[in-house]
Amino acid sequence: MNRTPHPSRALAVLTLCSFTLGTGEIMIAGLLPAIAADVSVPLSTAGLLVSAFALTVVVGGPVLALATGRVPRRGMLVALMGCYVLGNAVSAPAPGFGLLAGGRVLAALAHSALMPLFFRTAADLVPPERRGRAVARVSAGFSLAMIAGLPLGTAVGQWLGWRATFWAVAALTAAVTVCVAPLVPGSPEQAAPGRRLTELRVLGDRRVRAVTAVTALSAAAAFTAYTYVTPLLTDTVGFSPSAATVLLLLFGIGGTVGSTVGGRLTDRSVTGAIGWTVGGLAAALLLLAVTTGAKAPAVAALFLFGVTYYAVIPAVNTRLLDVAAGRARTLALTVQSSAFNLGTALGGWLGGRLLAAGAGLERLPLAGSLIALAALAWTLREAAGERRAAVADRPGERVA
Repeated sequence: MNRTPHPSRALAVLTLCSFTLGTGEIMIAGLLPAIAADVSVPLSTAGLLVSAFALTVVVGGPVLALATGRVPRRGMLVALMGCYVLGNAVSAPAPGFGLLAGGRVLAALAHSALMPLFFRTAADLVPPERRGRAVARVSAGFSLAMIAGLPLGTAVGQWLGWRATFWAVAALTAAVTVCVAPLVPGSPEQAAPGRRLTELRVLGDRRVRAVTAVTALSAAAAFTAYTYVTPLLTDTVGFSPSAATVLLLLFGIGGTVGSTVGGRLTDRSVTGAIGWTVGGLAAALLLLAVTTGAKAPAVAALFLFGVTYYAVIPAVNTRLLDVAAGRARTLALTVQSSAFNLGTALGGWLGGRLLAAGAGLERLPLAGSLIALAALAWTLREAAGERRAAVADRPGERVA
């Protein structure tokens, strides 16, 4: 393995990569009304672009992790980044919804294998006791995408058209590829092809299944509301489109705060951090649901929504690294990414179905809050089981 730069510098590069991929994924939230109008589909149909992206990650991630285990990792990274560029370049000039969705699927396929690789690289750069903060640094790229990428993408879409935003993401991806390629080992991660079947056993671990379930439910809770956050802010709360762009920036600032807080909570207690952050997400969504009639409380609720959702991410990712330690961590992280995106797809689909059924936009955060409560219940059940097992076996042993 090639020697990497100082961990702080390497983590900064990985954060930039996460920011780029995050911007490409979430920019749809600020562009949905314009896309729907331009390609002549209902808003609920345009929202399926979120689900199409997410479902591709769900299926593509594990398949790529198993199929490319012996491919040199640096070459694979460059190929995947190129695929992400191509996906956005296909979507940008698309004359209709079908080709636009096809480009999103291509970009999502690359995304599915890239993010687990970034998280794994970050975790390997630091000692185990700082793993939560390292993972949080990479996760922070997504909150930075909220702070800068999403508002800028929305603004570019308003000024130059939504297609310009896709071209901008393609160009940025090409640029960051040059920075990240030297950080990734040139050798394949798996030395023996037979090891792949052995690594599949990690997916049968009850703790792995539990954390991926909580992850999927948390993402579904968040994206039931977030997929349609722009029309929620404009049509229901009463903000202008330009003000909504600024509020998306505020959500991203909350995400940055949440990533930092979540990382620190995780390094103190992984299971405790999951419980507090998922519970906080349920509370923030409920608050957003009941404050859509008043601008100032709705703004506060939106900020807390960003804080709590992004605090969940380092907690669940670190938990997965702990329970899969010494086994197929990259495969496990890929499945974790699939769980996030399965939840995202379900959230976007559920939000669209609620709207199609005649529910108001203000009902979406309430539905998300109920899903988050289900995730919290699962978390508490698993934590109780862990405590009983620890007492029965070795009470002094650390529960990951």
